[in-house]
Amino acid sequence: MFKLFTNGLVLKPDFSLEPAGVLVQDDIIYDILTPDQKPLKPVDCEIDLEGKIVFPGLINAHDHLIDTCWQGIGETPVENWYDWDRSMRSTAEYKLLQKLSVTDLYIVGMYKNVLSGVTTVVDHFPAEVSGTFARHELVTLLEHFYLVHSASNHQLSWGRNIQEQFNQARGILPFILHIGEGTSKEITEEIETLNRLGVLDRNTILVNGTHLQDADLQLIASRGCTLVWLPTSSQNIFGRQPDIKRAVELGIPLTLGTDSSVTGSTHLLGELKKALEFSRNHLESMISAKDLIEMTTMNAARAFGLEKQTGTLTPGKHADFVVFEDIEDVDPFENFIGKKPEQFSMVVHRGTMITGDDEFRKISSVDFSQYSEVRINGVARLLFGRPIQMLDRIRHKLDREIVFPFFNITAED
Repeated sequence: MFKLFTNGLVLKPDFSLEPAGVLVQDDIIYDILTPDQKPLKPVDCEIDLEGKIVFPGLINAHDHLIDTCWQGIGETPVENWYDWDRSMRSTAEYKLLQKLSVTDLYIVGMYKNVLSGVTTVVDHFPAEVSGTFARHELVTLLEHFYLVHSASNHQLSWGRNIQEQFNQARGILPFILHIGEGTSKEITEEIETLNRLGVLDRNTILVNGTHLQDADLQLIASRGCTLVWLPTSSQNIFGRQPDIKRAVELGIPLTLGTDSSVTGSTHLLGELKKALEFSRNHLESMISAKDLIEMTTMNAARAFGLEKQTGTLTPGKHADFVVFEDIEDVDPFENFIGKKPEQFSMVVHRGTMITGDDEFRKISSVDFSQYSEVRINGVARLLFGRPIQMLDRIRHKLDREIVFPFFNITAED
């Protein structure tokens, strides 16, 4: 099936905006057409975007979907991650969370992401669980990677031996772990430990890095590792941010993630806003809105080996994109970051509209019965799936009313 999205302002791989149409074949971008260019294939459905902007779907570089929750919990701030983890697991809220099924937790987490324009998620959790949801209709989960939790003796039992996990990645697949999440001696020596084991390389993805020192960052830069910045998680748990200024100066590849919602994060749009505010208030705006969009699209795709699949609006890649209103005389990247989830006109994952205005219902390749008519933060929207029934089931299991801060939806009257 060919669907043509005409009359859009499409973000090109060089990050310029140009009038263009997006021709989609099933779940793949078949072509990007200039305004006067006719498609070479017969089109089954044509959608006029009326001058709206089209950005690639975002990549959330770090989440724990199994810990999707309705609020940040645990004692904060702390010196070391394991102190927070211990306090978080002892709370009544966390114990209540255990009443929910893994499937419900993952699906709510997926909705959290796609509503904020995310079409690909790096779910940092063992494949025995996360792999079950890898090819879900709502979002794409990174499938091929190796992981451990961290390098200290306090690490959670994810993956096997650090060196074994790294070796299995063969220098090609991502090797992902948390780093620098505390001030205890063994945590401050994590980079030295990883260096001694020989597992710092271009495919190594280091998450958080809140307490990394300059010597650590220099070593990371020399080895070409990527650093995932978690603005809300760092601030809430540790009361501080990583040395992002120094990381940028050293040329360390940066991406952005939410971490799990138990840390207080809402969604990736919120992280983009917080990162931009931090840049303006503390970094003399050395990271722009455009830089942040690059970090969560093209740069993230490159870091996780997904550049042939997503990250830019290019023929042959997944048809993952976000459509939103242009605002005259407003920078398009700041316009995007300033949006709320309910203000996106459409979010498309692999050629299927997951959420959008009612006027776009005809673009989906599935029957309209697959959608729900809902209100997201009071705004009428179409939403793929049966989220209202899922929320009713969750409320029944918990025997209480809940409102997820990133997923405030109600049935359309």
